[in-house]
Amino acid sequence: MKIRTIGIIGTGVIGSSWAAFYASKGFEVKLYDLDPSLSKKGLQRAQSFLSGLATHGLLENDELEKAASRMAVVDTLEEGVKEAQMVQESVAESYEIKHQVFTVMDAETDPEAILASSSSGLLMTEIQKVTRYPGRCIIAHPFNPPHLIPLVELVPGKRTQETTVSLMKDFFEDLGKTPVVLRKETPGHIANRLSAALWREATDIVLKGIASVEDVDKAVCAGPGLRWALMGPQMIYHLGGGEGGIAHFFDHLGPAFETYLEDMATWTAFPPESKQALVDGVEEEMKGRKLAELTRWRDEKLAGILKVIRS
Repeated sequence: MKIRTIGIIGTGVIGSSWAAFYASKGFEVKLYDLDPSLSKKGLQRAQSFLSGLATHGLLENDELEKAASRMAVVDTLEEGVKEAQMVQESVAESYEIKHQVFTVMDAETDPEAILASSSSGLLMTEIQKVTRYPGRCIIAHPFNPPHLIPLVELVPGKRTQETTVSLMKDFFEDLGKTPVVLRKETPGHIANRLSAALWREATDIVLKGIASVEDVDKAVCAGPGLRWALMGPQMIYHLGGGEGGIAHFFDHLGPAFETYLEDMATWTAFPPESKQALVDGVEEEMKGRKLAELTRWRDEKLAGILKVIRS
């Protein structure tokens, strides 16, 4: 089945960003949210994202109006999915809510239509239990914001067909995304688990009084963050090992890394004082800037990084 129309269910930050991305790639996009005011706000946000793509040179100016015209708000969930060959669900991270939505999506779409969830950590095996055609259900988790960040984590459930996985992998690759396929379901998938591990240590460093929130953030983005835009940790350490590669790095610096690990945080619940410490630290780091201002700055810089990587 050729994908021409995509239903966006849930029009928050992720859903509206998906809508802008798909519209920029030539698809007809229908947006639905339970609250009509959120649907309208989601459409406006998606249009703003499209304008940003054009401003940053990632969408031709003469394509902007065409892309915006491909997006439309609908009044019911049924209308949002009925004629779609693919549905991108981006509602709240709750099995109960996703079960309700997937039940309708499953009943109102062609059995060959793909039902994708943007879930950042739930399991598709549990979500697809309510469907008659679970083979076409898959998690397609983006990294925020989806209209800019290439990563899409594809996570099949136990009843997802291999053809669905391969179809979605090819689909996203053709759109310029970077899909990764999980061989086994796990809470948080890949990227959020890695992010959570880093965040725990970043928080622990602040709580131990080793450095401020701002300096911890600087240490990440001015150091390893620059390398991470180009390659992952295994390849970084492979280069770090010189001619001997990662094997030499492991033998030479492995013991030193073990001393770091012995001293690192292992807690599995945020300490009570962590929330206020981070809130205060982030407020200081913001230096009076507004959230919208920082978001625009982030997207502008992301666009520049993407241009460099693509070149």
